[in-house]
Amino acid sequence: MKEFSADVARYTSRGYRGRDLWLNPAVWSIGCYRLGNWLYVTKPAFLIRIPLKVISFFANKFCEVFMEMCIDPHASIGPGLYIGHIGGVHINPEAVLGSNCDLAHRVTIGTSAMGRQGAPVLGDDVYIGTGATLVGKIKVGNGAKIAANTLVISNIPDGATVMGVPGRIIMRPPKAVEPPVLAAAEITDAE
Repeated sequence: MKEFSADVARYTSRGYRGRDLWLNPAVWSIGCYRLGNWLYVTKPAFLIRIPLKVISFFANKFCEVFMEMCIDPHASIGPGLYIGHIGGVHINPEAVLGSNCDLAHRVTIGTSAMGRQGAPVLGDDVYIGTGATLVGKIKVGNGAKIAANTLVISNIPDGATVMGVPGRIIMRPPKAVEPPVLAAAEITDAE
């Protein structure tokens, strides 16, 4: 459950405290996902697993029906997940999200209906804007930003910003500039 602690820490770092934190529906949805995922991954003893599976099932259905948050317990999500607003979030069971990802509302991370098998794999520190859809077996690099209402059907490199339908890279991260190497004669002239 250290992943859930990291999720809560992301919310507290953004100013959520006390009642605002614990009554936030997004935190409840993430908590329900973490419980279901913990049961799926660790497979605790039978006497503990069965009642918790029943609780997890109904909690996930509650989140799905009333909050429109379908985060499948089979999905692999790193610590520090932040969902800014509830509603319309769907994460496929095959999806993989890295740590410290930010999701807005109406985000779909799922499989493609066009015959391409697999679900997206997201790196760390990825931001996904409102209404964005990521489908198919694609990879999204660390630190990538996906604008609102973008359809992503191809790979995105680290640090890139993507926008449009279909998504196109509109900005790449700046390349590191190395200082020029001075020749020995230039160094002695400068002194």
